[in-house]
Amino acid sequence: MATMHAQAHTNAIQRASFSRSVAKRTRARVVTRAKKEKSAGQASAKQQPEEGKKAPLPREYVHHSPGSVQETDDKVVFAHETAAEASKWKNTSIMHVGDFGGGESIRLGVVIGEFHNKLMDRMLEDARIAAVSMGSTIDKVVWVPGTYEAPLVVENMLQDPTLDAVVVLGYIEKGSTLHGQEMGATCSIIFKQLELEYGKPVGMGIIGPGATAEQAEERVAYAGNATRASIRMARTFCLGEPEPEQK
Repeated sequence: MATMHAQAHTNAIQRASFSRSVAKRTRARVVTRAKKEKSAGQASAKQQPEEGKKAPLPREYVHHSPGSVQETDDKVVFAHETAAEASKWKNTSIMHVGDFGGGESIRLGVVIGEFHNKLMDRMLEDARIAAVSMGSTIDKVVWVPGTYEAPLVVENMLQDPTLDAVVVLGYIEKGSTLHGQEMGATCSIIFKQLELEYGKPVGMGIIGPGATAEQAEERVAYAGNATRASIRMARTFCLGEPEPEQK
């Protein structure tokens, strides 16, 4: 009997120790999460662009290296443009879409989701700034309930002869199911099919799918990037630019 009581006492001590250990780890996770959320909030505040200035992009990436042409206002020199490399390409025609010609004004249509309206307001402003900086205009904006409703409006804009290109802006957030991934994959394919069918660029300024709120805050500049890309594509393929000269 004494042995049974001793064993029960030992078990009770072990259970209490385990409970304390679990509680300690739980508190540690809560504290860590709170610190991360605070840090993300501070980073988000730093990312807020001044009025009239394009939104910044984060300079450190987990899955790829920074260095996109669209991330800098500095003159970018590619290897084939340098004296050391130019001779290798002297018999090759090389061009960068939209970087030649007279820089004609492109007329843009924007389709934008109503969800997360404060974030979308900032993305629309970033798209406007990008268009103005390239001597182009956003002539039409249509708000839709969400990204899934965008394709029909995109097709309508592509049929409009007064528009040269379309930009889609939205945010497909991270959820507990694959709904967002399915929606993003479906819409992405449709947008590209419409672009090829009508021969007009469709810029993809959609954050996600699977982006957290913190990640979305850091990627407002996707709107400006999509706008600039659409303008460059339209100047090359929709305005009858001349073929580049052979080197």
